[in-house]
Amino acid sequence: MKRFLLLAAVVFLAALPSEAQNLGVALRAGTTGVGVQVGYGFHPRFNIRAHYSTFSHSRTETSTGEPDLRIDADAGVGALASFLDFHPFRNAFRLTAGAGQNALDVSATATPLESVCMGDEDGNGGCSGKSFSPQKLGNLTARISYPSAIHPYVGMGFGSLGNGKSLITFLFDIGAYYTGSPEIELYNDGLFSPTTDPENVQVLNDGLESFAWYPVVSLGIGIRL
Repeated sequence: MKRFLLLAAVVFLAALPSEAQNLGVALRAGTTGVGVQVGYGFHPRFNIRAHYSTFSHSRTETSTGEPDLRIDADAGVGALASFLDFHPFRNAFRLTAGAGQNALDVSATATPLESVCMGDEDGNGGCSGKSFSPQKLGNLTARISYPSAIHPYVGMGFGSLGNGKSLITFLFDIGAYYTGSPEIELYNDGLFSPTTDPENVQVLNDGLESFAWYPVVSLGIGIRL
């Protein structure tokens, strides 16, 4: 789907007239990451924009308990979308509608670092009951993502890449993607597997039903060509 949207953006740019003085490019940063936009003004009140952004972060922590765990987490945001801007007053203010992929993806893996004793410890600190090694416990992995690939967008903002007299333009957007509720997936290859039962996963997913909208706040600076 990403390749299809990117190809559509390339075809769109190739179809623009060679004297496209209403064409602009911008650098953007916001809640969908850091990226670029290309915009074209085909009417004094209307612009179209192609957008791509991404950002990812990884982190490793150690949690003390029974057992101690190493937690490896990865989080990524991004978007590949197209927008239609409507400037009702022919000034910087605009209303925006669009669609694309909001690529939120969060995952974490908990790896046991020590064995767990099911029973009492003896006088020497050993396990007098049943001991389960980290390999028996297995890794527990959780992932949060959106089930649907395409998400509609509505919002408003200021600034225009396609129309205007100045070479430099500043952009601001506030809006939201309707993503539907995100879903949690749990995996385990050991004794933690009862945690991943569908009944337990459904309880977690029920708690995410209210997160059907992903907020977008974005700033940018553009150049009109």
